[in-house]
Amino acid sequence: MKELLIDFTMVGLLLFCMNGLLNNHYIQNEMVSKNIVAFEQNVQKQKEVNSDEGLYDNQKDNTLSLIVKKISQICIQIIQTIVLLISQFISNIL
Repeated sequence: MKELLIDFTMVGLLLFCMNGLLNNHYIQNEMVSKNIVAFEQNVQKQKEVNSDEGLYDNQKDNTLSLIVKKISQICIQIIQTIVLLISQFISNIL
């Protein structure tokens, strides 16, 4: 039982780290940073600046982010079921 609990904890930690690295907010920040650098280079070169620089229209999650969300939702449901079973077992014993 101890090993199973450790395994669930490690899977949860892995999903948390993957979500932190691959979530939509991180990708959005990277795209904005690249657009800012490109804008600064255009200003230094005295090029004409387009009005849509730095604009971020894509608010949808990417495919990997959706997969991680689905996996984490499934893990949460599994953990909830296990906790419910254990609590029912304990309540039956008492």
